[in-house]
Amino acid sequence: MKLKTKKRKKATRVFGELYERQELLDRVYQIISQGKQGLDAFLIEIGRMMAETVMYIEREEISGPDYRPLSSEIQKWASQPGSIYLGDQKIAVEHPRVRGAQGEIVLKSYQSLKKPGSFSEELLCKILRGLSSQKYSETVVEAADAFGVSSSTISRHIVAVTTKKLQEFKEQDLSEFQAFAIFIDTMNRAGVAFMIALGIGRDGRKRVLGFWEGATENHEVCQELIADMERRGLLLSKKIVWVTDGGKGIIKALKDRWGKKLIHQRCTIHKDRNIQRHLAKRYRKEAHRRFRIALEQTRYPDAKAMLLEFEQWLRGINESAADSL
Repeated sequence: MKLKTKKRKKATRVFGELYERQELLDRVYQIISQGKQGLDAFLIEIGRMMAETVMYIEREEISGPDYRPLSSEIQKWASQPGSIYLGDQKIAVEHPRVRGAQGEIVLKSYQSLKKPGSFSEELLCKILRGLSSQKYSETVVEAADAFGVSSSTISRHIVAVTTKKLQEFKEQDLSEFQAFAIFIDTMNRAGVAFMIALGIGRDGRKRVLGFWEGATENHEVCQELIADMERRGLLLSKKIVWVTDGGKGIIKALKDRWGKKLIHQRCTIHKDRNIQRHLAKRYRKEAHRRFRIALEQTRYPDAKAMLLEFEQWLRGINESAADSL
């Protein structure tokens, strides 16, 4: 009886270990395959924050502050879901409303933001540069001015509230965040490079950890970004999985810090794109399919066999694509 109990306990423990390992593998794959979306979401969040601020500033300009309304006939109304364009991408926002004696007053800024291209890459770049250099108030005023809201009529209260939110976003305390994996990627906007760090917590949630402005993607900028995250309390250990593209500057900064103990994963989305750039359009869909299927395998021998087969397939089409793989 005792022997059976021991065997049952051992079987249960082994199964549990296998389950946890499989769950971890599934989580790693999900993180690696979706991490790029998280970086894109960072820019969307910044754009949404500034667009909503501009609309609230214009509403305040039309109605006046709550303690000193400009007219008894003009009243602030609730906000409602709306949408604007950030570059050519449509995103959801909260649209503040204001009503007059003749009905709803249309916000000029909202009408402008609804047009593709009005919130340009250049404006987004200026906002990111303003946040990077901690010029929060100036960034809010310049963004409002870009959509026709006079700087002389901007409410100090709204600027102060927004400034606080932007400061909290840029200088957030990271001491309680337990990182499982960290993505580092560089996004180029209007000729300026912004290095962004996206963290995945042990609970599986994504969080933007920081961003740093630099002329190019180099290891000095990466070192400054890492130092900034640590200054705000982020605990960095050798157990963290670092996911990057093939940029040598970022990889050098990480190796300088952790050496052989570095756990580094090449971003599979970047690699997928690199391979496809070498191929004619008629081959790209099949190349993408083969690559993703190989990465979805949970056994190393299976994945390696599929990737070797994929390489042979590429050799018959384009040597450069095969070399990239």
